[in-house]
Amino acid sequence: MKLNFIKYILGYFLIISFSPISSNANVIVFEEIVCEIKINEKNKTMFFLDVADTSEKRNYGLMNREFINPNSGMLFIWKDLQKRTFWMKNTNFDLDLFFLDKEGQVIEIYKKAKALSEDIIYSKIKAMYVLELGANQHQIKKGDKLNCGYLNL
Repeated sequence: MKLNFIKYILGYFLIISFSPISSNANVIVFEEIVCEIKINEKNKTMFFLDVADTSEKRNYGLMNREFINPNSGMLFIWKDLQKRTFWMKNTNFDLDLFFLDKEGQVIEIYKKAKALSEDIIYSKIKAMYVLELGANQHQIKKGDKLNCGYLNL
């Protein structure tokens, strides 16, 4: 009888520790914001961006997603200007990376980062923000500016 009780208790703890409720505790939730980019000081394009403003969110980025909508992406945010590094591990689609200064101006572009690549992408210039969008979908150039309202960009 005592042995059955111990098996019952152990079984209960195993079920609890592997339940779907506990596995969802590590789900990363991104805030979505709407931003616009002035392209060539004339045209404006609106984007729906997930904000990666913590180490955990920046490390996870766009990994494990199956697709990205044309006017969607991710905005990586830091509190300082530094040279930034990225990779495409577990990212299932090619991306363009736009490195931005503290005013939100595009200062460097890395085109067509390859899906699933573990090669390191290095910025040559110090950036405070990095915008990731689907590869070859936008005509954004150096000097174009991102405006995100509450971020004061």
